[in-house]
Amino acid sequence: MRMDHFDVIFNPETVAVVGASNALDKWGAGIFSRLLIAPEVKSIYPVNNKSAEVQGVKAYPTVRDLPERVDFVVIAIPYEGVLQVIKDCAEKGIKAALIITAGLGETGPEGAELERQVAAVASQAGIRLIGPNCMGHFNTANGLSTLRMGMPIGQGGVGVISQSGGFAMHILQAGTELGVGFSKFVSVGNEADLHFEDFLEYFLKDDDTRIITGYIEGLRKGRDFFRLAKEYSKKKPIVVYKVGRTEAGARAARSHTSAIAGSDEICDAMFRQAGVIRVGEVEELFDVAAALLGQPLPRGNRVAILTGGGGFGCVASDACAELGLDVAPLSPQTIKRLDEVLPARWPHGNPVDTVASGWVTFPCIWPLIEDDNFDALMVLGGIGQMGMRRRMMADTSSFPSHLRAQADEAFRAQMEAMEARQNEEMENIDKIIEYRNKYQKPIIVTGNISGDMKDSPVYKKLSENGITFQPTPERGAKVLAHLVRYSSYVNDW
Repeated sequence: MRMDHFDVIFNPETVAVVGASNALDKWGAGIFSRLLIAPEVKSIYPVNNKSAEVQGVKAYPTVRDLPERVDFVVIAIPYEGVLQVIKDCAEKGIKAALIITAGLGETGPEGAELERQVAAVASQAGIRLIGPNCMGHFNTANGLSTLRMGMPIGQGGVGVISQSGGFAMHILQAGTELGVGFSKFVSVGNEADLHFEDFLEYFLKDDDTRIITGYIEGLRKGRDFFRLAKEYSKKKPIVVYKVGRTEAGARAARSHTSAIAGSDEICDAMFRQAGVIRVGEVEELFDVAAALLGQPLPRGNRVAILTGGGGFGCVASDACAELGLDVAPLSPQTIKRLDEVLPARWPHGNPVDTVASGWVTFPCIWPLIEDDNFDALMVLGGIGQMGMRRRMMADTSSFPSHLRAQADEAFRAQMEAMEARQNEEMENIDKIIEYRNKYQKPIIVTGNISGDMKDSPVYKKLSENGITFQPTPERGAKVLAHLVRYSSYVNDW
């Protein structure tokens, strides 16, 4: 496909919204309001045959009546009127359109026939279509969005292609909550014209997109997917959440977007051969994407585990082993160095259990990263706690008056000690980042991710430097296992 069509789709200067509305409960109202504030859209026209004005802007009854040929048209009207709108677009010389409207190919034979007619008219006129039955798209580089609802979308390097509309909103929200920044997004819907694979090709060549994530119900152009992934995945990672593992899931996919789910075993084999990372849940999609954006690829599968308690070490060891990671032995030199930090009762093995012996996490980290026996490090707890604890300190105003002065003094002393500890921890975070980069070993951190933790400077600094917290050892092990498998594919080891 010619890339200039995608430039019109993601960088239009003039846009019309068919179905733009003053009624806030209508799809066209939300989409039009989003486009009104897009800074690089020079002209935005509402098309509404019942209103002379929409949200303060002069409206036009049809696309044919627009004062100019626009770059891009968004269609958000009942399905009965879509075919005529596409005919109007053809007459006007429009080159790209996005059809939000549902009720076509996913509903059965009649809807499929209408969708076929829409696609045929568009093809003959050279119009490229997104959808129908989709949720919209956006480009954070220029502020363009055809989403119905506004949500805080951070700019970054992750592109998203989704064959679901409603679930795509869940995907975007999950990524946002995990601190992921996005480049571009598109919901492809029924794929009457443009397919998942077409956008995959565009995203693979898009400089703003460093990682491609996708929600897949079925691949209609599987050969193209394989060819593109095989050619580009070593340079730009592709992470997908593919549903339809079961016959029930495949049936649901067919009824949802009329996707052809295909054999899950064949998809799995294709993903492995092409270096595509397949995940099993949405949070995992962005856990992996964030790690790929910020972490070095491990040179092997050997992992060191540092924990403040034996139970967490056992859980992490099981999770790592089940995922093909090697919980390798410590080198004699590392044991000697840890002996200088830890009490004699520590288990002298991997996982390294600090046996609740105080603030020793960072002194234990350095020898583990330096140890040539390991390709990666998992740290279970012990990082970022000070900022959280400071916010959890009790308010002394609730103390009885005769105890308040004593409580205030104790509170001040504890806060000063915690602030000093947090400042020390921030210096150690600088060192962690320096070590991570020097030794090229990914560092996975797990721990409590409460609101207080997310507000802490330690959490923010780690996240900004590509070290994201995982809430459980199992989730951290999954991320590391994906990094190892992808590294093995990229580096042929």
